[in-house]
Amino acid sequence: MKKLFLFILITIFTGCIKQNTSGINKKITSTNYYFLSDNTYENVDKAVNDLANQLLVNIKNSTRKNYKIILTSFVNLDNFSQTSTIGRVLSEALIDELHIRRFHILDYRTQELIIVNKDGEFSLTRDAKRLSDEVPESLVLVGTYTLISSNKILINTRILNTATFDVVSTAKVNLAIKDCKLLNNCPKNVKPIINFIPIQEDK
Repeated sequence: MKKLFLFILITIFTGCIKQNTSGINKKITSTNYYFLSDNTYENVDKAVNDLANQLLVNIKNSTRKNYKIILTSFVNLDNFSQTSTIGRVLSEALIDELHIRRFHILDYRTQELIIVNKDGEFSLTRDAKRLSDEVPESLVLVGTYTLISSNKILINTRILNTATFDVVSTAKVNLAIKDCKLLNNCPKNVKPIINFIPIQEDK
């Protein structure tokens, strides 16, 4: 009887390990945990899907259910007031992915909750006290991107409690960027340099 019970425990434990390490295509709940690989995504949709899965895994169910969440534009790590096409795309795509995962999304763009200008919607600031004065207690998703090679960016995102500034969930992925327009960093046109061949005088 003891051997049978031990066999059942080993079988269950082995099954749990396989489930947790088999990738993000399986159903993920907040009781499962996995570690992100170093893979670089070539597709924005797949990168966003992985971000959403990580955010779901790392947040408590009670927090996800009891608070609404605001999503902001992802910003340049070196300049919190600067975004780009990819920064806005990531934010918009996560609205759908998080809604599917039963997050309560609050679209603030019709309300005076967060700084909004012609470049995008922003929440990150160097002044941590500023956020609590402008946003009622809720969750806010913020994200950064930084160029780590000529065609790859590292994307970091986290969910914060706007009242306590506690980080309640985090996620990160690598994304290959083939179009410089997505980062708004295409080099400006440079005039070609004309090399003149010096004329040698006849001796």
